[in-house]
Amino acid sequence: MIEVVRNPEWKSIAGKVIVLQVLLAVLVFVFMSQQVGHINKAIVNQNVALIGHVLKKEPQFENEIIHYITQGAQEHEVTEGKRILAQYGYNEEMSVEDQPALSGIALPKITAALVLLLVIPFMLLLLWEYRKLFGKIRTVAVAAEEVVEHHFDKPLPENDEGDFGFLGRSFNAMAGRLHNSLEQLKQEKRFLRNLLSDISHQLKTPLASLIVFNENLLNGPNMKNEMKMKFLERSQQQLERMEWLIISLLKLARVEAGAIVFHKEETRLRELIEDAVQSLRLLSEQKRQTICICGGEEMLVKADAEWLTEAFINLIKNALEHTQRDGEIKIVLEENALFFTVSVRDNGEGISQEDLPHIFKRFYSGRSATKPQSIGIGLSLTKSIIEGQGGIITVDSKPGEGTEFKISFIRGNG
Repeated sequence: MIEVVRNPEWKSIAGKVIVLQVLLAVLVFVFMSQQVGHINKAIVNQNVALIGHVLKKEPQFENEIIHYITQGAQEHEVTEGKRILAQYGYNEEMSVEDQPALSGIALPKITAALVLLLVIPFMLLLLWEYRKLFGKIRTVAVAAEEVVEHHFDKPLPENDEGDFGFLGRSFNAMAGRLHNSLEQLKQEKRFLRNLLSDISHQLKTPLASLIVFNENLLNGPNMKNEMKMKFLERSQQQLERMEWLIISLLKLARVEAGAIVFHKEETRLRELIEDAVQSLRLLSEQKRQTICICGGEEMLVKADAEWLTEAFINLIKNALEHTQRDGEIKIVLEENALFFTVSVRDNGEGISQEDLPHIFKRFYSGRSATKPQSIGIGLSLTKSIIEGQGGIITVDSKPGEGTEFKISFIRGNG
C-alpha cells in the first residue's frame, strides 16, 4: 500500500480529486442552501396567507391559531387535520408537484441533473490523468519494440519516482543484459567462423603434402626403398605437425571461448617455471643455449599451475627458437608492493617494430629469420591463458638485441 501511495501518478490523481471534491462540495452546499431557502420561503408565505385569511374573518382565534404555527401541533390535532384535508386529496401520498409550497422547484430532477453534471469533471480529470499514464505505457511499448528490433540506444527514464521509475530501471537493465548476450553470441559466432577458417587454412598445406606423398607411393611400385622411407618420414613429419596444430587450436579455442575453468591454487612461481624449463632442456641443449632463472624463491601466486606452466613453456620455447646457438635466455622473478613480475629475456634476433603490435594475434607470422615457418599459435595461447587468470603480458624488443616478455600478477590475486 505504501508503495502505491508513493507513486507520482497516484499523488497527482489523489491531489486533484481532493481539490475537485472540495470545490464540488462547496457548489452543492450553495445550491442546496438556495433550494432549501426557496422551500422555506414558500412554506412561510403559505402559512402567512392561511393565517391572514382565517384571522381576517375570525380574529378571536388568533392566540390559538398562532400557537400551531410557531410551536407546532399535538399528535391528535395532526391526525384530525389529516382526516379533514384527506377529503380534498391533500395527504402524504400526493405528488411533489401538487404541493403548493414545492411546485415549480423540481428539486429531485435538479439534484439528479446536478449529480450527473458533477460526474463530468471527474471523467475529464480521469481522462487527463490516464492520458499521461497511457502515454508512459506507450513509451514502454515503443521501447520494447526497439529492443525487439535490436535497437538499444533509446533507454527509458530512470530518475522517475514510483513504479514507473522502477520499471524504467529494470527495463534498461534487462535491455542491457540482452544487448550483452546478443553481442556475446555474435562474438562466439565470429570466433567459431574465424576458428574454422583458420583450421581449414592451416591444415590445407600439410594435407596437400600428404596427398602428394601418398600418390607418389601409390604410383611408384618400383620406387627404391630409400625414396619410400624419405616420403614416409616426410609424411610422419606432416602428421606430427597436424597433430600439434589441432591440439594447440583446440586448447586456444577452449581458452578463448571461456570453456575452461581455471582451478586456482597457491603455487610457487619459481617451481612452476623450473618445471617449464626442464621440459625444454633437450631443445636448449641441442642449440647449446643457456637458461638462467634468478630470484623468486618465495613468490606465491594463485593460479592454475598446469595451464600457467604451458604458458611459460610457450614463452621460453619461443625465446629458444628465436635465439641463435650459444645464446642465453634469462628468466628474472621480481616483486614489489603491487605485483609479482616474471621477465623472460633473450639475446636473439629481436622483433621488428612493424611486427611487435601483432605478435599475439592468432596465426600471425612475422619476418623471422630463424623460424620462417612459424604458425603463430603459441603466443596467442599464452596471452589467453595469462589474461584468463588475471595476469598481464607485455613485450619489448629491439631487432638484433633481443626480446623481453613481462608477465605480471597482482599480489594476493584470487
